[in-house]
Amino acid sequence: MSQGVVEQQIVDFLRSITGETGLERETDLQAAGATDSLTMMDLLVFVETTFQLRLDFGDLTPEVFRTPSTLAALIVSRQCPTVQRRAA
Repeated sequence: MSQGVVEQQIVDFLRSITGETGLERETDLQAAGATDSLTMMDLLVFVETTFQLRLDFGDLTPEVFRTPSTLAALIVSRQCPTVQRRAA
């Protein structure tokens, strides 16, 4: 799955639960006030169920969850680890 598709799914999900229609792929979620502790938990469950991906404790950082784009990059890298290894 491409990063753009993943980004859009995250944006659509966040728009649906926050009501913030102005969220975009590069929106700083903390600065925009789009995330609180419950929203973050909802987002975590969404990521794990939608993308069938178990995030590690080390993944739960402000840098990873800063924007839909940064989160999508982690998801895509975990879904295609062989692509990442070949590029290195």
